[in-house]
Amino acid sequence: MNDTETGLDDGLPLGKSAKSLPERLADLLLAEVMAGRLRGGDRLKEETLAQQHAVSRATVREALIALAKGGYVVRVPRFGARVAEFSSEDVADLFELRATLLGVAAGRCARVSAPATLAGLQDLAARMEQLAADPATDPQAFAACSVRAQALLVGGSGNRYLPDVYERLAGISSWQLIRCQAASFLRADWRAESAADWLRLADRVVAGDAGGAEAAARLLLTHSAARVQQQLQEPVAS
Repeated sequence: MNDTETGLDDGLPLGKSAKSLPERLADLLLAEVMAGRLRGGDRLKEETLAQQHAVSRATVREALIALAKGGYVVRVPRFGARVAEFSSEDVADLFELRATLLGVAAGRCARVSAPATLAGLQDLAARMEQLAADPATDPQAFAACSVRAQALLVGGSGNRYLPDVYERLAGISSWQLIRCQAASFLRADWRAESAADWLRLADRVVAGDAGGAEAAARLLLTHSAARVQQQLQEPVAS
């Protein structure tokens, strides 16, 4: 099979492409996983993928090996490969770490009290309250506000290392799978709970209450973890 004639063509001759064909296939499969079109536990058959993407099985094998190294795919002897799954323990451990880090950031922001950070946090909390009031809100729009608010707290904490550590944690494959495949904002009541948590957190930061801000940040992510755990037990239709 001629791998140069595929749906993976990026407009450049294969020899001049910035990425190899297996790398481009790995990117495509990862995008399918992150979009939820490939779910945890789904089997990835080399022959099927080779036919679907008009590439050789060797190309598919290299792509799956790369994804396995990143933690997105599990390769099983005599079975093949499947999309990696995350467990209840993964959720608990990762949310515990994020809650600790966000708590530190919130507490420091309450002490630093940079006007731009305070105003931005209040605006984002108010925006999430507004989004939560509309049952038709796109969960991704709400999630984007939450991510921006977290980045604002971490970036405004005054700790030079915290943004990098928080970003590294976000890059862990299990966390990315949790975020994309078990969104904690799918239901209107979940968004309302999160918006209330953000309003409480913003209030404590603006008030300069470091202890209260840290506790509010931890509570916010504790609630988020509980929603993800609930979804693991009883999947919610999107």
